[in-house]
Amino acid sequence: MNFTMRILFIATLLAAAGCGSSDGRATNLLCAYCTDDSQCGGNPCFEDASGFRFCGRTCEGGCPSGFSCIGLMGTGPGVVETCFPDNEACQSSIVPDGGVFLPVDLSGPQDGSGKNPGGTPVGGPIGPTGGTVDRLFFGITGDTRPSQCGSAYPQAVINSIYTGFKSKGVQFVVDQGDHMFNCGYGAAAVAGAQQQLGYYLAAANILGKTVFMTMGNHECSGSSSSLCSPTASNGPNPNYTAFMQAMAPISNLPYYRFDVTTNTGLAVFIVIADDAWDATQQSWLTTQLTDADAHAKYTFVSKHHPDGNTDHPEFQMIYDLVRQHRYTLFFTGHSHLYKREHGDPRAMVLGCGGAPLAGGNFFGYGTVEQGVDDRIYVNVYDQATGNVMDQFDVGPQ
Repeated sequence: MNFTMRILFIATLLAAAGCGSSDGRATNLLCAYCTDDSQCGGNPCFEDASGFRFCGRTCEGGCPSGFSCIGLMGTGPGVVETCFPDNEACQSSIVPDGGVFLPVDLSGPQDGSGKNPGGTPVGGPIGPTGGTVDRLFFGITGDTRPSQCGSAYPQAVINSIYTGFKSKGVQFVVDQGDHMFNCGYGAAAVAGAQQQLGYYLAAANILGKTVFMTMGNHECSGSSSSLCSPTASNGPNPNYTAFMQAMAPISNLPYYRFDVTTNTGLAVFIVIADDAWDATQQSWLTTQLTDADAHAKYTFVSKHHPDGNTDHPEFQMIYDLVRQHRYTLFFTGHSHLYKREHGDPRAMVLGCGGAPLAGGNFFGYGTVEQGVDDRIYVNVYDQATGNVMDQFDVGPQ
């Protein structure tokens, strides 16, 4: 059945569906193949782990066995509560109680949804200075630290996150900072900083691929009143020193750039150290952003503090500087939650990597995939359940 015939077949099934909920939404289309919410009787046309879209079903009266009620994005705006397969794959789900399941032919190109029917993007390896892939597929996470200075490290959470990255086959990870909560100076503080970063790196080793770390305030002093100096903080500052030791394979400065070449163009990654901000870094950042404007198909920017944070006067200035340029996605952390920035569909906060939640309701991580249509597709997961908590896509720039 070709694509046009498949859509006509689905439309016929939708028109014939006679079973509905009290609010008019059809209930018997769960896991029917779709391309738009309009084909799902008022339910979301969501994307599952296969990269294709299927109809949801109202949670009214409970979900069938093997399905749970969660909030998902369809093709329309907003998150909608819908039944979703626990194994995250409609194509392998048995849909009970009159559901319509239409298997999809994965042998060739589909409907322009941007997903590769051939499977996970490949390429690499991506080393400390970048590399080459056919299409991008990388992980994002941020803010993995104890709740108090020197208290228990959230090892189980970060281990679960990197296990998730490994199971999904990401090519590399970009994190958004704060890998420790360590206080004091002297030998004990040095040992504490190295131990906490060691916990994080042990989790990263589960993936066994390059992790590009962003500097957070806890890799400086943790204070809002002072910044770290790339020239003066190494040695006297235990947290900064331990962080830069871990960064040694990638950069001798806390800010850096790496490039990944894809089949359809250059992807530039710019990692900012806003807690080590100075005139030298400002000049460097302006140069890198200007160069990316001219030469990159994709520009990804990571820094620790999100839009609106004024813990230090420069933080918002840096954010506004980036916004004067083109970018594909802007990753930040610091706030211990997941959210998309209001008014900027390309900016997101992902600070739910194990630090005590503040406004968020799940620990989790994200994946970023370059579709065959060259759009960028983001999925955000709850690390405990594997459920998709949000998904969206943007164009290259």
